[in-house]
Amino acid sequence: MQDTNKLPEGLERELLIVLMEECAEVQQQVSKILRFGALVTGPDNQRTNAELLAAEVGDLSHMIQRCIEIGLFTAEDIATAAEAKRTKLNRYLRHK
Repeated sequence: MQDTNKLPEGLERELLIVLMEECAEVQQQVSKILRFGALVTGPDNQRTNAELLAAEVGDLSHMIQRCIEIGLFTAEDIATAAEAKRTKLNRYLRHK
């Protein structure tokens, strides 16, 4: 039986790896804010944890754009998912 689920390779694989790494870096920066605060200067002693988070989110945003460019998903897919998440959060967030 032939496997019809072709695994990503080349540029697609490389972009997915970097996308995954950027997600982890955003997660790590959020953890630092929760542990130390948003306005505390980060390890570079120049930018706050909030500024460092913004930089990581910017990196992630760029990788999302690159994935759109290669056709992995569309901007419309993201907009649809974002609206669904907004609806869900509005229903379940305790602090509005």
